[in-house]
Amino acid sequence: MSEGHAADVLTRAGDAWFQALVELSPDTIFVICDGYHVFANARGLALLGARSIADLQGRPAIEFMHPDYRDPGAARMRSLTADGEPLEYVEEKLIRLDGGVVDIEAAGTPLEFDGRPAALIVAREITARKRAEAELAAAQQRFQAAFRNAPTGMALLDAAGSITEANPALEALLCEPADGIAGRPYWQWVDVADRQRARSGFRALAGGSVDTSRGDIRFRRTDGAEAWVHVCVAALADGRSFVAHLNDVTAAKAAEQELTNQARMDPLTELPNRVALLEHLGRALSMRLSQVAVLFLDLDGFKQVNDRHGHAAGDELLRSMGQRLRGALREEDFAGRLGGDEFIVILTGPDCERRAHGLAARIRDVVRAPVALTLGEVRVDVSVGVAVGTGMAYDANGLLAAADAAMYQAKTARRGATLVPAASS
Repeated sequence: MSEGHAADVLTRAGDAWFQALVELSPDTIFVICDGYHVFANARGLALLGARSIADLQGRPAIEFMHPDYRDPGAARMRSLTADGEPLEYVEEKLIRLDGGVVDIEAAGTPLEFDGRPAALIVAREITARKRAEAELAAAQQRFQAAFRNAPTGMALLDAAGSITEANPALEALLCEPADGIAGRPYWQWVDVADRQRARSGFRALAGGSVDTSRGDIRFRRTDGAEAWVHVCVAALADGRSFVAHLNDVTAAKAAEQELTNQARMDPLTELPNRVALLEHLGRALSMRLSQVAVLFLDLDGFKQVNDRHGHAAGDELLRSMGQRLRGALREEDFAGRLGGDEFIVILTGPDCERRAHGLAARIRDVVRAPVALTLGEVRVDVSVGVAVGTGMAYDANGLLAAADAAMYQAKTARRGATLVPAASS
């Protein structure tokens, strides 16, 4: 084969390879000459909704550009064809034959077509990307609006748990301006008793072992006030930052505690009720080797006051007895009203049996003192039974029953208050 023939074969082969490369390119390729499309690859025809190049040649190429882009597009085309200046990638919008709008990014280079200045345009469709960017921007705007205007405290945290941004509600909750909050971990405001729990919860979240970290935690505001805050922290999509919701539940906690207190308190005497007494006694006996003393008190003469002067007088007498009982006890002793005219005192400690006998005598003295009621002065007495034991021998109901039996023996043994101790266990 002669060298000339070989070169001709290579030229023809090169043209075929170039044509295949253009047609199979994932990018859109146009050639524009004298203001009209003279070539478009398959991707370019599909982009504009055409079946052949003839579909595009009925109108100038500039008319396929969105009106907002035509003036700068015409200027760029003149630079390409007249000045021979290459075009770096720019974003534009095109209008398809069916009227649809597509986003593209395009670059161009000058060339000659049949001896006339022309431009080779390479473009790729970015409609989906632009839509995603617009949706992301809208989502960010919505998030920022919700973040700034949320009625509950919100904070953005970095991977170390430090606050990078705080909303106005959090400023109010912590009694701290935003510039004093940023850069500090949120648990800096957490009460010392709950701080380790707050740190551990965030570390578990940051480490990926849990999806959210939440709980009720005590906060110490900058002004020194304590607040109960429900904290919920979750990871954002990037996995390196977090959003925390902090809702002040102080009022709810107070209401909950009030309900709990009411459920465990006798409303007449404001002493612990039967439920609270049994709970306390059960906890004391759970330390199985520690002795616990129970004093069972029953007022003598209460029924006569109640029957003769009415329930209002009886209630007044019970309230007075509750106050006297509280005054006779040490701070660590526990007393409550079992029901009716029966009261219970619970003592713990190694010397509780000795103290129980001394306390029983003191209680008799304070109960026997005259009581000034609205109707006048009355006197009552008290029968006291003492039972002492450990969790090895008794449960709460069992030790209470032993003290009740001891009180009954005291009441029946002689008139007035008599102390009859039960056998110790």
